[in-house]
Amino acid sequence: MNTSVTVAVAAIAESFGASIALVAATVVLLNVAMAFTMPLAGAASARFGPRRLISVTGMLVLAASVVLSLAPSLTILAIARVAQGVALAAVVPVSVQAAGHLLHGDAQAKALGWWGASNGIGLAFAPLIGGAIVDLAGWRWVTVPSCLLGIGLVITATRAFPAGFRRDHGIPLLGVGVVALLTGTTMTTLTALSAGAWPVAVVAGACCAISVVAAARLSRPGGTLAGPRRWLHDRAARRSSLGATLQMVANGLVQVAVPAWLIVEGGFGAGAAAATVMAMTLTMAALGPITGRRPSVPYDRRLGRGLLGCAAGLAGLAGATAAGSWWPAIPALMVLGLGAGWLLSPSLTAFSRTEAGANAVGMSTFNVLRLGSFGVGGLLGGTAVDAGRTGAAFAAVAALCGLVGAWIGLGNRTHRTEWIAAPDGAEGGPR
Repeated sequence: MNTSVTVAVAAIAESFGASIALVAATVVLLNVAMAFTMPLAGAASARFGPRRLISVTGMLVLAASVVLSLAPSLTILAIARVAQGVALAAVVPVSVQAAGHLLHGDAQAKALGWWGASNGIGLAFAPLIGGAIVDLAGWRWVTVPSCLLGIGLVITATRAFPAGFRRDHGIPLLGVGVVALLTGTTMTTLTALSAGAWPVAVVAGACCAISVVAAARLSRPGGTLAGPRRWLHDRAARRSSLGATLQMVANGLVQVAVPAWLIVEGGFGAGAAAATVMAMTLTMAALGPITGRRPSVPYDRRLGRGLLGCAAGLAGLAGATAAGSWWPAIPALMVLGLGAGWLLSPSLTAFSRTEAGANAVGMSTFNVLRLGSFGVGGLLGGTAVDAGRTGAAFAAVAALCGLVGAWIGLGNRTHRTEWIAAPDGAEGGPR
């Protein structure tokens, strides 16, 4: 839904006589709205129940998509994108939290594995479908897929969620509001920086700093966020968040930098560049059901191997850009897809099994982290291409993923050695 509209930016700008930069910022309002409202999804789910909430979400997505397609001005289009973001904010955290309570063991892992596959397929085909619709029928028809999504959400909500099912997130509304303000202002700052809107970035950054101070005070003993503070000390929550963050930074970097590099340096058309990136997204999608069928594999092992796979793929892309040859990018993207696929749904599965992941606010914050990480990667990619340093960006993120992956692998071997070792003939055990 996001990338299918993104490809229509140039056509929308021509239609309204606006700059591409202004239209791009307008389209990104969906992400900003999601960052502000996603933490509030837990409170809404506890109040109304996930069945009613997702049904309303579907109807709002449908209505906002229709308004967007009929928008007479860029202002109305901006309002429609904000409405889409507000609606979509509830989908992932509420559905994943519900899956954690309605499904168990292998069934839960398989469901999240297929979620990872569908996410990869969406990233792969949404730009192609959106581009085809724009070329054949015009940009106002590009919302047809999102209209179908809205209808599908209503049907899914009524069939998948028990009528009386709801979970209390257990956090006072003041605490949820501060978390929402923190995540929203952070995403606004990143978006403003990427668009070069420095005054907005300064104001949003100041609000973000105030939110950090408020969250710190509420996290003191007896504060409304004192309970969630424990989440920061949960090793599983930290590691699953780390894996999701680095995977999404790499994903955002590649989604922006590879097509731009192919178009600017390789003379590719937009369609050919998008098709090239599918070497990563389709590989990532294919790995989703495979990781879902193997829930017994420890997440730490997947984290180390996934990060090393991302590092290898990014290093291959750095070599391809340095050589000025596009064809080595294909196998490099496939390797990167394997590494990212080894992290995408397993990170979500691992986090959903923590105390934070069982809470809708915690799951929402995790998904805002993923959303922001993708934005950071995209910002880095765009800046690198403009500066002619695309290979350096690939190499830097490859080094980061490789170092963290090696550190995780070393920690896993040390942990296993400590478990087996037994001093003075005593029975082995963890230390």
